[in-house]
Formats: sequence, C-alpha cells, structure tokens
Amino acid sequence: MDSQRKNFVKGVTLGTFVGVLLQLGGYLLTRGDRSEFGWVMFIVVPFVSGYAVAAVVRRPRRVAACSLSGSIITFSVLLFTGWEGIVCCVMSLPLVAFGVATGAFIGYHIRGRFIDRMAAPEKANVALLLLCPLLIAAAERVERPFRSVQQREVFTTETMVAAPPGRTWDLVAQMQSLDGPRPFLLRVGLPVPTRCELDRPAVGARRVCYYDSGQIAQEITDWRPSQFMALRVTESTLSGRHWLSFIAASYELSAEGDQTRVVRHTTIGTRLYPRWYWRPLERWGVTSEHEFVFFNLQRWIGKP
Repeated sequence: MDSQRKNFVKGVTLGTFVGVLLQLGGYLLTRGDRSEFGWVMFIVVPFVSGYAVAAVVRRPRRVAACSLSGSIITFSVLLFTGWEGIVCCVMSLPLVAFGVATGAFIGYHIRGRFIDRMAAPEKANVALLLLCPLLIAAAERVERPFRSVQQREVFTTETMVAAPPGRTWDLVAQMQSLDGPRPFLLRVGLPVPTRCELDRPAVGARRVCYYDSGQIAQEITDWRPSQFMALRVTESTLSGRHWLSFIAASYELSAEGDQTRVVRHTTIGTRLYPRWYWRPLERWGVTSEHEFVFFNLQRWIGKP
C-alpha cells in the first residue's frame, strides 16, 4: 500500500512539474514584450504541456489531475508575479484548458498505441519531451510576423437620455465625477474611469480622461456642439494590457422627441489572436466602460 502511495505521489509530482515547466517556460519563451499574443501562447504551449504530462503519467485520472494542478500553479505564478492580471487569466482560461485537454488526450493515446509498444519506450518518451521546447520555439518564430500586425476594431453602443442635446452635450464633453455600480469586468480589474476634463471647446483641444490606474489624453479632431465630437488618443498611461491600445473615440448626439440619442464609438488596436475568440471578449470589455459612462450620464441628467 505504501509503495502504491509513493508511486502515486511520485507520478503526480513529476507530471505536475512537467506541466508547469512547459506552460510557464512556454509563456516566458513566447511573451516577448507582452505586446502581442497568438495561437502559440494560447493553443500550442498548452497543447505541448498536456502532451508532455501524458508522456510521463500513465493513468487517465492522473493525467487529468496533473494537467489541472499544473495549470493552476502556472496561473497562480502569473498572478502573484504580476506578469498578468486576473482578467487576462480568466479570459484566456477556456483556450488554455482546451489546448491542455487536447494535448493530454492525444498524448495518452499516442503513448498507449505506439510508444509503449516500441522496443525502448522510455528513450522515445525522453526524445519527444526534449523536442517539446523546440516545437514551441519553432512555432513562435513562424507565427511572430503574423501576430505583429495590429488589428483595428470599432465597438459601438448607444443610449437614450431624457434631456435635450444641448444639456447632454455639456455633460459628455467634460464629464464630472464618475461613480456608481460597476459592470463585472470593471469590478475585477479593468480600468475604471473617474472623470474627463476638457481644456477648451474647439478642434485641437486637449481632453484628458482619468482612470483609477492611469489616464488617457485625447485631442479633439471634430467639434460640432450638440451633434458630434471625435477624439484621437495621443497618450495613455494605463497599466498592463500592452497588446491593446485605444486609438480613437467619438460621440454622436441626435434629438429624438424630447430625448437625446447618444451613440459612442471606440476604436482599439489589438495584437491578440485568434481574433474569433478575443473579439467578443474585447467588445465586452470596451462596452462595459460604455455602460458605466452611460449610467453616470443618466445619473447626472436625473439631478435637479
């Protein structure tokens, strides 16, 4: 019984170590200046990690346990070192989990059907494990020029305000203190806007929006009072998220009876791939800020 327990502990420890080594090592190998992440980071590295765990652990439940514990330890290291924030880790979790599970499943079946039937299975396993870092490095080099291309995305939301365009315009152009209930993503780590200040009402003016973790400076590029305001981002000191940048924003106001329709557009630049996965999450993040601003706009209008 003691021998079985020791073998179990030894196998789980080894499998977890291999999983952490490849996940964390793969992250450090591919992260660069953290301005771009792609398929290698979110699919290849987890896949290779899952495959490697299956190469050193035999039983399916142990493979699953080692893959899970390895991922938990890796994410914990990323969080406690400050290399990544909780929002980034949570959003990437489904992709990483898929990669690890797929790698472990394929690795388990390859080992059972092919490697374990070889004349020297242990040597074959060692050779494949040694190839894992080389595979990650090669994939990273091939992907690098493709993920370095910045993609632009425009996200739009709108709301109806119970006030005429003139009053609404004054509140939008220079926002007073922003407060109140925060959408989920703003509660768990996304920057929270606190106020926006405008130095003068004209094209070329400087508008600065302050956040709880920095600020974004903007230049007015189009100024049509009570109708349209366009802004170009000139500077940002927001912490983290080097893969995403705010490029421009605009507000459209139009009278709808005794109310005003406010339409907000935000343009971002992103080097986060695969786009089919990250676009909806980026939309969620950007429109969460829109939602918070619109809530405050409604709050201000409601004041006497």
